[in-house]
Amino acid sequence: MHSIRPRKPRTGRQRQLIVSLAVLSVCLLSVSSACSGIAEENDKATRALLCDCGCSPQSVHDCACGRASEMKNEIAAKIRGGMSGQQVLDEAVAKRGEKVLISPTATGFNLFAWLGPGAALLLGIASVVLVLRRWRPDPKANVPAPRQRSPSDDEYLARLEREIREHR
Repeated sequence: MHSIRPRKPRTGRQRQLIVSLAVLSVCLLSVSSACSGIAEENDKATRALLCDCGCSPQSVHDCACGRASEMKNEIAAKIRGGMSGQQVLDEAVAKRGEKVLISPTATGFNLFAWLGPGAALLLGIASVVLVLRRWRPDPKANVPAPRQRSPSDDEYLARLEREIREHR
């Protein structure tokens, strides 16, 4: 059997090292969570803002031009300075108007941009249904009465029957 050796008491230096490692790991965890919060806010702002380079209408996050890189750096600096992603967006809208946003806010006249296409689609479907209902024949419609046979019809039918018998 193995014998259990008694543990040696820790020295003051070892205790300091353990406490220092514990404090360091707590600090790293808090910095890591703060960095992820900054990254989320930065991502929120760069995905919602339109790049003003003029090459193509893309978000600052997706555009690959030099101006987008400058804007990303400006946004990151503001967020590191303590602003939230929403505050960065609000500041950009205050300076240059709502045209800097990728999608319009769903308030006021902009609400029409969100609801208009759906309303137009419903109106179109309703119109098609109404037109199709009107094109359906009415079962109660007056069917014309059969035409009365005239003497010329009798002559024609007699001639037709005679020719059919001859060609058999």
